Amino acid sequence: MEASVYDLQETRTKIDQELTIRSSNAVILMCAIFIASIGLNLNSIPVIIGAMLISPLMNPILGLGMALGLSDIPLFKKALRLLIVQLTISIVTSTIYFSFSPLTAASDELMARTFPTIWDVLIAFAGGIAGWIGLRKKGANNIVPGVAIATALMPPVCTIGYAIANQNLVYVLGASYLFLINCSFILIATFLGVKWLLRSDNSLRIQSSRRINCSLIALACLISIPSLYTAYVLSQDSLFETNLDRYVEEEFQDTFVVEQRYDEEQRRLTVTTLGTRYDANERKQLSNSLDDYGLSNVELTVIQIPDFNKLDRKQLEKLFTDQTQRWR
Repeated sequence: MEASVYDLQETRTKIDQELTIRSSNAVILMCAIFIASIGLNLNSIPVIIGAMLISPLMNPILGLGMALGLSDIPLFKKALRLLIVQLTISIVTSTIYFSFSPLTAASDELMARTFPTIWDVLIAFAGGIAGWIGLRKKGANNIVPGVAIATALMPPVCTIGYAIANQNLVYVLGASYLFLINCSFILIATFLGVKWLLRSDNSLRIQSSRRINCSLIALACLISIPSLYTAYVLSQDSLFETNLDRYVEEEFQDTFVVEQRYDEEQRRLTVTTLGTRYDANERKQLSNSLDDYGLSNVELTVIQIPDFNKLDRKQLEKLFTDQTQRWR
């Protein structure tokens, strides 16, 4: 009965054949980057996913992981050369697109690629393991394309192009870091998969390199540390927003809240209410209650809109003018 998976020698041969630089693959990559850039620009998730399905960016990363696992220098050079060529094509294509796009504002999908966290590390590592398993399977399967979608290799590259076109260094660094996370941990997962397979597969004879092992461990640690910090910052921001919402919901339950706004620079929470009016003592009590929600550094401003039915025309006009000036 024919085996359902490739042995190590067959897997190496398969991936070696996919690491050849071809003009057709370059055109496919340019089209994929162009589509992904449009999807990011328009904030369209389906378009982004479609672009990732046709992207060939995954192959050289899997090749790098396999080459390191086998201590195969020629394969490593071949994979690295292809990855550099593909990255150059991708960044140039996305930069050209965003340079001419009339939509210059950063969409939510673009912004999401500028602040990577430890969760991106976990996704990339799990995706790399799945990608290695899919690479070894004979016949057609949707694992490798699925990994390309889950780890989102293309959007960070497109975001780099957007940042270059708009001269935004912060976005360049954030998107580059996300791509580095994805690339490194897919590589590391593939490396570990090769090492595990070597214990039972004798189709290839290699000599293990302790230097490579130590280097990859150091790389994983160095890349993970900043993502732990960003995850902490993100969790603190999420907790802060939750506390703000809970404070407004519980402390202003006797009135109708028209709007709540938080000014991050001034650390000021502005709550606009309609209905029950608070006197000076009640407003002071509301400010003191901020400590109970972990919001001790926040300053509270309450804007109270009176009952419209009790105002005459002149009072309504004055109120409308005052509120318009405040909300500008």
